[in-house]
Order: sequence, then structure tokens, then C-alpha cells
Amino acid sequence: MAEKGAKAKLYDVAFRMYTADGRSLTDIEDALGVSRQTLSVWKAESKRPNEDLDDWDRARAQKRSNVQRLRALFDRELTALEETRAGDLSAVSLDAITKLGTLVQRWEIAETGPAYDRPRVFLENLQFIIGWLRENNPEGLKVLAESFDPLTTAFKAGCNGNA
Repeated sequence: MAEKGAKAKLYDVAFRMYTADGRSLTDIEDALGVSRQTLSVWKAESKRPNEDLDDWDRARAQKRSNVQRLRALFDRELTALEETRAGDLSAVSLDAITKLGTLVQRWEIAETGPAYDRPRVFLENLQFIIGWLRENNPEGLKVLAESFDPLTTAFKAGCNGNA
């Protein structure tokens, strides 16, 4: 049984864990110490009359939709990148596609589970980009080499803030 006042303290956290992190009510119960029954009540209270989904499930579905849209955007941008002539790739474009790819991977991994190995994903993205540039755009590879230190520094700062 939840303590008196638990809803005021934990509702937003539970909602975020369910919608953004994709966690189950059982996982949230274990993490927050709020019974599954209490969480179910909170969830049910968010349902509006004549609606199929409560706010929790609606927010979770919206996140999934956003992930799919982001994936489609990444695929379009990657196709455009592949069609770019050697030497036409700017550092800004390379940085944008790298960030977009990382974001897509982060959201897709978040959908399948909480484990996210940032250094591994960073290295995989970097290896993919280097390989593609080596074959298709040697000038772009030079741009990447020139931008490598600032990109690495930014990545490390992000890891320290999000680890």
C-alpha cells in the first residue's frame, strides 16, 4: 500500500517511467515501492470518458509513433547522404546525420529495454560513417578527421551528463 501523499510525490515519476522508458507497472512497482494496484488506479484515473486509451497508454503510443517518424526521417537523410557527390558533404550535414542516427538508436534501444551502451553505439556509428566515407566520399572523410576532436569532446561531455 502506498504511503499517504505518495501520488503527489511519485505520480509524475511513474508516468514518465511508463511512457518514456517503456517500463511495465511491475517494474515501476519494484522501483518506486508503489503497489501495482495503486499504479493501475492512477493509470485508470487518467482515462477520459469515451476514449479508448488512458493518458498513460496514449503517451506511450505517441512516443512509439515519434520513434517511427524519426526512423523514417533518418532513412530519408541517409539516402540523400548516399546520393551526395564527393566533396559536397559539409561538416554540418555530417554532424546532423550522426546525431540523428544516434537519437534513432537511443530511442529504439529504449523501446526494447533500459540497457543502452553509449560508447558502443558511438563507436558503431563512427565506424559505419568512416567506412561509408572511405568508399564514397574521401573529402567527407577529411571533414570528419578535422572535426573529430570537437565531436569526441562533445560526446564525452554528453556521457558525463547522461551516464
